[in-house]
Amino acid sequence: MKIENKTIQIRLATDKDFEPIYSIWLDGIGNSFEYNEFDKDNLKEKFTSNFNERRGIFNFWVAVDRENNIWGWQSLIKISNNPFRQNTYAESSTYISKSNRFKGVGKALLEFVMLEAEKSDLEYVFGFVAIENEAAKKITEETGWLNIGEIPPSKKGKNRIIKSFLVRPV
Repeated sequence: MKIENKTIQIRLATDKDFEPIYSIWLDGIGNSFEYNEFDKDNLKEKFTSNFNERRGIFNFWVAVDRENNIWGWQSLIKISNNPFRQNTYAESSTYISKSNRFKGVGKALLEFVMLEAEKSDLEYVFGFVAIENEAAKKITEETGWLNIGEIPPSKKGKNRIIKSFLVRPV
């Protein structure tokens, strides 16, 4: 797949990809979360737990160049434990390294993973995009996501970055 005159490959993440994936996530979470409010050790532990739960469609994918450098990643995380629905809902996350943003990597990852989702038992993929993230809003519109509405502010005051709630039927 060609991205801005470069060839990238999208593949499933492996254990050795964890640190670059985590680093890219830390670089990008300020767009969606009040990062300074979190205990960094606890944050890494929780992220590691999500990463280690990779199975089937609930997984992480990476976009890599010819030298196997990770440009970005996409995940689908299970969001329901209801026995009737646990394999039908996922939450999507897409993060791109700062040096590779606005090159089409995010859209390529999202399109690839949604094609994978269509082959699985998933019925819906959910996502949350900061209202001010114009690039992510454009990509989700172009790839078939429906904007359900805004997530209301938290009663606990920790939801300062307003997000759109998105759904993608698969």
